[in-house]
Amino acid sequence: MTRLPRRVLPYCSRTIKNWKERTGAALTVLTLVGAGLLFAPDAASAQSCINDVWKAHGNNQNVTCTANDVTLSTATNINITTGGSCSNGHCSCFAGQSVTFTADFRMDLTADTRYDVGFYLATDNDPNHDGAISGQCTATASLASNTTRPGNFINLDAAPDVCGDITGPFNLTTPVHNPIFVTATITAQCPSTPGQQMSLPFATTWRQPGSNNVCLGTGSSPQTNDVFPGSPSKCNKGTLVLDITSVSTTLTVTKTANTTTVPETGGSVNYSVTVANTSAIAVTLQSLMDDRYGDITSVHGDITATTCTVGHPTSTCEIGGSIAAGGSCSCNFTANVPGGDTGDSFVDVVEACADNATNPTDVCATDDATVVYTDVANPPTLSKTASSNTCRIDTVYDVVVNNASAIDTLTLNTLTDDVYGNITQVQGAILNTTCGVAAPTGAGALPALIAPAGNYSCSFTARSTSCSTTIHDTVTAGAVDDDGVSSTPSDDATVVISVTRPTP
Repeated sequence: MTRLPRRVLPYCSRTIKNWKERTGAALTVLTLVGAGLLFAPDAASAQSCINDVWKAHGNNQNVTCTANDVTLSTATNINITTGGSCSNGHCSCFAGQSVTFTADFRMDLTADTRYDVGFYLATDNDPNHDGAISGQCTATASLASNTTRPGNFINLDAAPDVCGDITGPFNLTTPVHNPIFVTATITAQCPSTPGQQMSLPFATTWRQPGSNNVCLGTGSSPQTNDVFPGSPSKCNKGTLVLDITSVSTTLTVTKTANTTTVPETGGSVNYSVTVANTSAIAVTLQSLMDDRYGDITSVHGDITATTCTVGHPTSTCEIGGSIAAGGSCSCNFTANVPGGDTGDSFVDVVEACADNATNPTDVCATDDATVVYTDVANPPTLSKTASSNTCRIDTVYDVVVNNASAIDTLTLNTLTDDVYGNITQVQGAILNTTCGVAAPTGAGALPALIAPAGNYSCSFTARSTSCSTTIHDTVTAGAVDDDGVSSTPSDDATVVISVTRPTP
């Protein structure tokens, strides 16, 4: 489409405006397709700032915005739809996130009547540091549809002009058109630092008498946006501070082991969990997970009981439930702790996550609890049997030292017989032995380690010097487990020796 040169557009606009003022006739909106001259408005708001729109209408110089005829003073009746919430007249947004809100913006006049009033708000945190002069902005014109307080809207121009005007100065007899209140919906970024008030750089715009060209409102591009000043100075820039405070969504979790110890063989432990909402906005609990047991809101696996479930009468925590600002919820669950070594501990972590209806990003917090293993006394046992009793008067004794613990390793230090003495050596009446003898011919040199539930087996042969006697002796072991517990298990055996001479 062929477009007229930019220098032609202001001339056409002024010609149409002057014609309307001279004749008082209504002007039909024209779309001159062949020439590319477009006056039809677009419903969408232009996402550019005041200087972009000003230049898009054929102006070469930059706006200066040095006049203060119309200013933007307050934003009231704020209603946040996403990115925060309002309560008791105060609003909060989530730090560093996008927030969308609707408000009534008050525009005040300090001069005589001004035309085609509107304002720009910077939505990009003003990286150019020039207010709403350049960068990313949203443009709003005063229209009958958004300047809705009774008697507040006025348009002194004939159709097709739709933009509102402001009359003044303010006085008690005719106050309805100064100030005016323009309702707009804005999406901007919440301050990244919690506690900061949200502020938006602005630029108000108007046209002075004689320059009030036809205004068809905001469009989808600078070329179709008629909200621009009557001259480079006929705009005002500043910063509007809103009653919206930046807050962070924060949680704390406290997990406590109500059962602080379990035997080294393992046992059942009851835990309590408290989730506190330390932010200024109510949150919705989304999950409760344990790094050892998984979801603690249902009975499964090693979780044998839980109150952290929807509708449980003794719990204030449930998934999907709300936790008020500054409030907390609590519940309990019971789980089986596996076995471990004495003095060690079992540690598991609970994580709680929550969000807000207008802030779908989960915020999570964790805490752990510790359960200590205690010793289970299982003293070792020893058995002794006489496995051979012949007329040679040599007796073979089998010795077995059993480790009765399924957890602890036993250290065997000594093996002593009350009749024969040290059975780990060939001495006295002992002819041979595998006790205390290194492999492969023996059971192992002492001290010897006996694994949990294992044993140490050996034998020795002792000779009697009598052919008719009864030998009653006892073997005693000296042992200690890996928890430092000493023991001396023992067992005895009786051998009856008799030699009968055959009858001739």
